Amino acid sequence: MKRIVALILILAFCLSLTAFLPAYSAAAEDTSYYEITKDDTYLYTNSISPEPQFKLPRTYYVELVKANVGGSGYHQVKYNGIPGLVKADEVSATTVANVQIPYYTATFISANAGQYLYANPDFSTITPIQAEGLALIYLGKIDGEQKNYKSKTWFAVQYSNQVYYIHSQMTENIDLLETSIPLHPNAATATSAEVSNGGTTTEESAQPASSVDIVRILLIVGIFVPIVIILVVLFRPPKKRSRNKSGDDEGGY
Repeated sequence: MKRIVALILILAFCLSLTAFLPAYSAAAEDTSYYEITKDDTYLYTNSISPEPQFKLPRTYYVELVKANVGGSGYHQVKYNGIPGLVKADEVSATTVANVQIPYYTATFISANAGQYLYANPDFSTITPIQAEGLALIYLGKIDGEQKNYKSKTWFAVQYSNQVYYIHSQMTENIDLLETSIPLHPNAATATSAEVSNGGTTTEESAQPASSVDIVRILLIVGIFVPIVIILVVLFRPPKKRSRNKSGDDEGGY
């Protein structure tokens, strides 16, 4: 009876595992990205009349949400969690999967004392959020209201998973006006490959390696090996008791 109950439990576990593995695989593999291929590419608002949010760095990536939305020539994407649209002709024609470090998040904006964040690159959209001392991830640049400053460039920043703006002259990062973002590591690798291969690259070299298959194999092995051991223990034939022939002989007297 115990063996039947154990067998039923193991069967139920295996059935739940078959439902889990496809979900795990989809979660691990189904993230697709477009590469940003042009210098003046913007992330636009996801609206009927798209408005630019900030300029995206060339050679980095946007996560695909929905391709060619309504046949409008825009892809619905996300950049570091910020939703929006990109023009289809300003990114790669095909997607790549499982890009490591797809976004540029290495620079933080330091606001000057007494400054606030803005909802748009416009001084009339000031928010009650004080910018000084906050960890503001630099997303990109965009032109906005100039007022009395020498520049009309605003910095788009990410704070609390939302995009805000601060005028470049309100920060300690004025050097960003003249500094360009370094190329993505994938682009640097591709450039080296082009030099070594005489100006050509292969599709394999352009796509990042993934450890998803290895993780899946280890997961399956780690689950099924204990099941096999349990089955062997449960259904192992009982040991035959050895007869004491000498005892039997003595009992025949």
